[in-house]
Amino acid sequence: MPEILIVEDNLLNLTVEADLLKSFGHEPKKAKNGFEALKILTEVKIDLILLDMELPKMHGLELLQEIKLNPETKSIKVVAVTGYSDPESKEKYLKAGCYAVLAKPINFGEFGSQIEDFLTIADS
Repeated sequence: MPEILIVEDNLLNLTVEADLLKSFGHEPKKAKNGFEALKILTEVKIDLILLDMELPKMHGLELLQEIKLNPETKSIKVVAVTGYSDPESKEKYLKAGCYAVLAKPINFGEFGSQIEDFLTIADS
């Protein structure tokens, strides 16, 4: 089973994303900030990261940069999950190295197929 990491500081959003992923058969890893995420990345081979961009202690773009600069993690597909999904923000996140941008609130009806698409792409 592919390993998914959710990086989200809002407990409700973290729980919703994790519960949705569990309903699709995944057991996601969870981090509440960038430092926790970096620690997990040293312990587990992650296939997909769902990254909230507005994080405490380390902004999502800073974490993304750390991931993309590390030879061990640079190939992980990172999907920005953000309330800032206007065209300018989307472009900024994609240029920074995100594979895609999912808008908050998450569309429950599409979430499962989007994740499976991202994982399929991550495998190729």
